[in-house]
Amino acid sequence: MRAPSFRCTERPEDGALVLHYYSDRPGLEYIVIGIVKTVAKRLHGTDVDVQILKTKEECDHVQFLITDTSAPGVATNPMIADLETLSIEPKVSPMTFCRVFPFHLMFDRDLTIVQTGCTITRVIPQVTSGNCKLNDILLTVRPHLELTFENILSHINTVYVLKTKKGVMQVEASEEFSNLRLKGQMLYIPESDLVIFLCYPSVMNLDDLTR
Repeated sequence: MRAPSFRCTERPEDGALVLHYYSDRPGLEYIVIGIVKTVAKRLHGTDVDVQILKTKEECDHVQFLITDTSAPGVATNPMIADLETLSIEPKVSPMTFCRVFPFHLMFDRDLTIVQTGCTITRVIPQVTSGNCKLNDILLTVRPHLELTFENILSHINTVYVLKTKKGVMQVEASEEFSNLRLKGQMLYIPESDLVIFLCYPSVMNLDDLTR
């Protein structure tokens, strides 16, 4: 059974926070409401009101409207402003970065892969062709979405599980072990308008590491 996934957007007309909930298990909407209220209270010290905006019958997932009911005027952390002044000069060369993160992939808005880790380059050599796209070699296992740049940005805080398409990895193994599953997080790089997928092989046991 697939695990549920979440993403947040702003309602265009008033900027209200909308939580999108994707799950194959029906009837858990009110449990989600309780979890959201508890997380907001315990982690952020905020009281929120959570209402069902759209049901799964109205669209392909459940949408919640989240409203902050706490008193206004909460002080912001002054250290946040200091982040703007941090140096953005590169501290690590691309070659070193590819060795430190051997399973990463970096791609542009067309999903064209522009940089990969050394291990990805070795096991999927077609990424070095110069015109290889992310959706040419990988499929999404989680979250449930079409692999586009805009969808990735909408689910930027979600844990991603991707797997190689059939025939991408030229290995002598059964079909069960001929696909590489990669688990990690997408990070948006505004300076270059690129997204980097920092990931690692997703294996079930130690034997999978030797296959």
